[in-house]
Amino acid sequence: MIGDRGPRGSALIGAALSGLGYLVCYMIAFIPSSTLWITIVGFGLIAGTGCGFAYNPTIASVGKWFPDKTGIAVGLTVMCFGMSALITAPAVVIMISRIGLPSTFLVLGVLFLALMTLLGSYLRFPSAEWKAPSPVATNGKRTWAAPYDFNVGEMVRTRAFYLIWVTFLLGGGAGLMIIGYTSLIAADITGLKGGLAWLAVMAVSVLALSNALGRPVFGSVCDKIGPKKTLLTVQALQLICLLVLFPSAKSVPVLYAAMILIGAAYGAYLAVMPVLAGYFFGTRSLGPNYGLYLSGWSLGGVVLSIFMALILGSTPTYAGYVEGFYVTAVLIIIAMALCVAMKPPTLPNSPEK
Repeated sequence: MIGDRGPRGSALIGAALSGLGYLVCYMIAFIPSSTLWITIVGFGLIAGTGCGFAYNPTIASVGKWFPDKTGIAVGLTVMCFGMSALITAPAVVIMISRIGLPSTFLVLGVLFLALMTLLGSYLRFPSAEWKAPSPVATNGKRTWAAPYDFNVGEMVRTRAFYLIWVTFLLGGGAGLMIIGYTSLIAADITGLKGGLAWLAVMAVSVLALSNALGRPVFGSVCDKIGPKKTLLTVQALQLICLLVLFPSAKSVPVLYAAMILIGAAYGAYLAVMPVLAGYFFGTRSLGPNYGLYLSGWSLGGVVLSIFMALILGSTPTYAGYVEGFYVTAVLIIIAMALCVAMKPPTLPNSPEK
């Protein structure tokens, strides 16, 4: 849809669904006994689908407008997405305390519908006459531009797609797993409980901020050294955290250092992966192509979190956490091997080597 009709339509559908989902949740004011199901349908299903529709058009748009600085452009875009919770979360807490939950859904629904519709209406790809700055090749090396724009059907018939998809599943999934266990790691390993629980909450904030800032930082790095080398650097940081820092996180400084590095590494995937997809498969169908990669990212978050839960069991111990970190490190090593094996796909109708 984005590749054929541009980003505006998808963005406006996302705006409509996001606003509608919140407005549906306002129904809990009239049917309080069905709060759970109304929230699942309105917030989880309708607004969640709208978020997906609204996310990809921005990635596809900046990739076309800034082909010479795609990494930093995508990084800044997804940084704003990641940091939005730092603004909306405290605002929602204040609103709920003053006007109640149903009215909060109503206000947010109206705001999201109005603002996202206004901003989405301005999204467009460059015209055919617009000429982008040419990527600068250094030391005679090949610039990062795909020789052919693959559509989704052509992309899934290449070996490169599956290597990138599984890499995103493992690397992004590891980051999502740590995010889900941040407060528990702080409490169970570092001992931040009781009067020190606020330091565990701070650890979550440290990771969130690092996650957001890591996106433009590694996006900029990607522009300089390329997506594959950037991914390998990110995966090396993940290994340092999983093998060294987290097992040694008995003190607050070590815990926070681990959260900073793992947060930045996780954020890097969301900046680098769209660039890698555009580098291998072109930017014309980047929206739907990258949307398929996001399925690996989301599945990884579920699968790796389940793995950690199975390892920890009902009574988490320090040894259980360390075992979980080591198992995750093995998966990151597999992701590194897949990253090394990645090669640009051959053109359609050409035999893949």
